[in-house]
Amino acid sequence: MSDRSFRQRFGALERDTTARQRPRLADDAWPLPAGGRLIETAAGPCVVIERVISGEPVTLAFERFAAAATYGDRYRPPDQLIFLDTETTGLSGGTGTYVFLVGLGRFVGRDFLLRQFFMRHPGDERSLLSGLADSMQDASSLVTYNGRSFDVPLLDTRYRMHAETFPSPGQHIDLLTSARAIWKHRLPNCALGTIEQQVLGISRGVDAPSWMIPQLYFDYLRTRRVDDLTAVFEHNQADVLTLARLTAMVQAYETGLDRPTDAIDRLALAIHRWRIQSSDTTLDELKAGWPILTIPATLRLRAVRELSVTLKRQRRYDEARAIWQQALADPSREIRVHAAEELAKYLEHRVGDHELALTIARRGADGAAMAGDVEASAAFERRLRRLERKIHRWQGDHLVGGG
Repeated sequence: MSDRSFRQRFGALERDTTARQRPRLADDAWPLPAGGRLIETAAGPCVVIERVISGEPVTLAFERFAAAATYGDRYRPPDQLIFLDTETTGLSGGTGTYVFLVGLGRFVGRDFLLRQFFMRHPGDERSLLSGLADSMQDASSLVTYNGRSFDVPLLDTRYRMHAETFPSPGQHIDLLTSARAIWKHRLPNCALGTIEQQVLGISRGVDAPSWMIPQLYFDYLRTRRVDDLTAVFEHNQADVLTLARLTAMVQAYETGLDRPTDAIDRLALAIHRWRIQSSDTTLDELKAGWPILTIPATLRLRAVRELSVTLKRQRRYDEARAIWQQALADPSREIRVHAAEELAKYLEHRVGDHELALTIARRGADGAAMAGDVEASAAFERRLRRLERKIHRWQGDHLVGGG
């Protein structure tokens, strides 16, 4: 079912519910989900399901967060983090899309407390938002997955529909940014389920796929059989717990407390870490990783470019020259072209060896032409003409001087 047709049917049901005077939340016509209870909020009773989750994965996540928190303000203590995931009536957002389930996880001691705020029908929305706001008050960091683009804007819209403000903490970590930086070069996509399976080694088995969840909720609104949403509650719980575990892993990687075993992930992480906070250790990881030919050339090229910029800025020209000379023999044409450009510039401006710079620039020009890189080809042609003029001028001056 399309989002538009869903909204039309959902809107009709909402109007019908309103016209018949929304049923009292305690009414058996809208039964509570398994494990659910009513809590009082400023906007009325709110349906909440609470679960305390413990065990080795949760303990490991707690320890990683606690250790990362010693590395500066970017990383917060475990009890200051809240992990949020939503289930909605549509996948495209907008004012017609409702948030009917919000999973909110946080650490209480070494255990993980999961609260799920459930909207049994449209009349529950305001109390759901009020209960959610109450639970977010004392946290300093919100963690989501693609939350900047989806969850938070959607929640912000729902709060504004009730003349309220989404109570977002000061720091918002959208883990999708780091996940893409580290894993997009190896995995087919960076969907949370893909990373959960390929990185954390978790297989959920039977699960409610995200695209089906809006329809399942609409069916529930017609039948009022809340047990039919069991798979949705489980899906949301798994998403929040995976978000916490994956965030802990990423923070352990970013701080150097742990490192991936896969060479592709290690080099991607080194680039990511270098952009967060440069260090000699990370620079060494870039140097060690870029020549590994089993790593995609696009990622190796990014590493070489980072090294070029950094070593030139630090005036470590001998190290840079060694990398460029090695890269001239790389199987990747793009890496060879980049190395030729950098080495030609270095030889021309730093060493003053115009003839060798001309030789290197010609190799780069040939590579750029074969790659169909018009911009690079034009730049090389300008460099070739300038070098040829310098050489001819030097030769002319030499002849005059010798005469």
